[in-house]
Amino acid sequence: MLTDMPSDRLDALIKHPFHRENGERLVSFIKGLRECHSADDFVTFQRELLHATLAANRARAERSRVIKRLRKGAVSACRRS
Repeated sequence: MLTDMPSDRLDALIKHPFHRENGERLVSFIKGLRECHSADDFVTFQRELLHATLAANRARAERSRVIKRLRKGAVSACRRS
């Protein structure tokens, strides 16, 4: 999919602050995992990873709801015209 994308669009995608932040977050998780040495370390890491995953899922669900409302509004506006 990314290989089919025009290079200017791919550059914009990669340079977007949201994607850069997530890239940094991913690196942070990898470092955190490498620093785990005990069972307690792994449990703490898993808890942090779970919280981040749940937050990402909530954000995705919220964006999905907004998109659906916008589409519904656009359809409703077209029907009124």
